[in-house]
Amino acid sequence: MGNITVSDNVVSEIAYRAMCSFYGVEPEDRDFKKYKKNISIERTPEDNIIINIKIEVPYGENLVNFSQNLMKVIAENVTQMTEKVVEAVNLVITSITEPKNEEGTDSSNS
Repeated sequence: MGNITVSDNVVSEIAYRAMCSFYGVEPEDRDFKKYKKNISIERTPEDNIIINIKIEVPYGENLVNFSQNLMKVIAENVTQMTEKVVEAVNLVITSITEPKNEEGTDSSNS
């Protein structure tokens, strides 16, 4: 048999789609697509994966719980799809956003 190599672009796309699912948005959402450029992938000498992501968190969320839950979702998705070890998911919270209401609009517009 031969080798199977999963590119960093594919790992990044899996992480992005896991984020979309976590945030409850479609991957094609134009406003959310900006996060794709905020994802970077590193490989360890053992070929394990380290994922670095800059994120925004909705106001009112517990930053630690929100981040830990997102990290878990991303790591599980990448591991499930690639069978690679995710050594770390590193998040940098760059800003706080207005929470969305049930209709998907900013609560400040109510």
